[in-house]
Amino acid sequence: MNFLSSFEMLDGNFAISLSIALLTIAWLGLKLFFRKVPLGERYPKLAVTADLVVLPLATLLVGRLTYNAHKWLELGDLSAFINALTLFTLLIVLGWCCARLVELFVLSKRKNDDATYLPGLQRGLLFAGFLLASAIAFFNIMDYSVTGIYLSTGALAALIAFAMQKTLGDLFSGIALSVEHPFRLGDYIELEDGTQGQITDINWRATRLRGWDNATVVVPNSTLAQQRINNMHGTNHPYAEWYEIKIPAEVDPTMAKALLLEAALRCDKLLKKPSPAIRLADATTIPYVYTVWVHFPNFLSMFAGREQLFREIHYALKNAGIQIAPETYELHSRRADVIKVEPPTALVTLKKLDIANFLTDEELEQLVRSSERLVFDAGTTIVAEGEVSHAFDIIVHGVVETSVNSGGTSSRMIGELKPGEYYGLYSMIADTPSFQQFAAATDVTVIRVHIECIRALLQNRPDLSEEFARIVKQRMDNAQAVRLGADKTPARLTFQDIMRRLDALMR
Repeated sequence: MNFLSSFEMLDGNFAISLSIALLTIAWLGLKLFFRKVPLGERYPKLAVTADLVVLPLATLLVGRLTYNAHKWLELGDLSAFINALTLFTLLIVLGWCCARLVELFVLSKRKNDDATYLPGLQRGLLFAGFLLASAIAFFNIMDYSVTGIYLSTGALAALIAFAMQKTLGDLFSGIALSVEHPFRLGDYIELEDGTQGQITDINWRATRLRGWDNATVVVPNSTLAQQRINNMHGTNHPYAEWYEIKIPAEVDPTMAKALLLEAALRCDKLLKKPSPAIRLADATTIPYVYTVWVHFPNFLSMFAGREQLFREIHYALKNAGIQIAPETYELHSRRADVIKVEPPTALVTLKKLDIANFLTDEELEQLVRSSERLVFDAGTTIVAEGEVSHAFDIIVHGVVETSVNSGGTSSRMIGELKPGEYYGLYSMIADTPSFQQFAAATDVTVIRVHIECIRALLQNRPDLSEEFARIVKQRMDNAQAVRLGADKTPARLTFQDIMRRLDALMR
């Protein structure tokens, strides 16, 4: 069968051949132009549709040109070989493009973090199936005996299967896992030995997990298929947990349940629906045991949400004069010196600042009484870029990250502020928008001193204006250096400008 003879129109019509060649060159050039971000990632449907049109035409054109070249060079009668090779290549290209269409049909349903993306094993089986169908179609078109090929390779296949029993066991276990879907890509699972991780890939031999230490755990599919798996699911699946809280039996159970529920409802990291459930789980022991059952948006958010829940429960019971009760045991002990550890007080923190050098103890205590202690979770934006702050914050615990907008939605980190440092004084005094963003890199505790505190202080002691102006001017000079490094236009405030601003505060 002369397959290429059906396409002699490519010789007779130069315009068609030239159009196919230009179309192929244009398509390859477009792919090279979008090399940094592949065109298949930007416009996947357009890319696979164009491949389905351009690649078969290019294959036919190359095959016809090869056929003509061998005739012109008089290399012998290779027509049958070129005919078979072109047909085989064409069917393989069509099979590959059809497999990409099916893959794209599945991928088009997913969001960026969805777990329905095809793992490596299913993608391999998908493409292998289409390529095998292309090969069978080629043998049928060329009138080759497929049965003869099966018989000639059967003995070799049996020998290979005997030598690869374990590998084939992993392969079929992987196929079974892919069909049954006990987990998907992106899910977090826990194995019988306590290993936890996120599913990153399922290939023909093993399943890959990414652990909390960012290391990759490779588990053979046959091993995975034979054990119990606890699937915590991915980012789109709510996750529920319950916690036991022990409260003294002297506390009325109704009051205890109300306090625990109020604490849970104050947590913004918990789901409000389903509502938190509080139950008296065990009243036969002392202390009583209460169960707090809550839901999180997903398994990964459970860690921060659990910490917030425990913190709110601590505050709720402490403000009510209730202590979470430990187990009670009868112990024989002797008196020992008790080491009392307390968090740094606001007064101790203020005394470490440069502004405390010219303030009396009474004035520092006045600032303490009018300030407030705030706690920010990691990742919280404390002061946004462009926001006018009417207070300055002193860091007690944690690390605050400073950054600037580098264009669009991206930001560039400038530095980190550690405990004992403060920010916002310059923006507060100068009454200018903050050119930096301050965000909690870790859980952060700050002491916030509002502008009214500074105003009251300056009204009582006008001589402090010059000292404050000197400190603000120094911090402004440091801020200008940072602004220049961040490609920001520096503000031009003189010492007299700052003094006028401080005088305005006292009015």
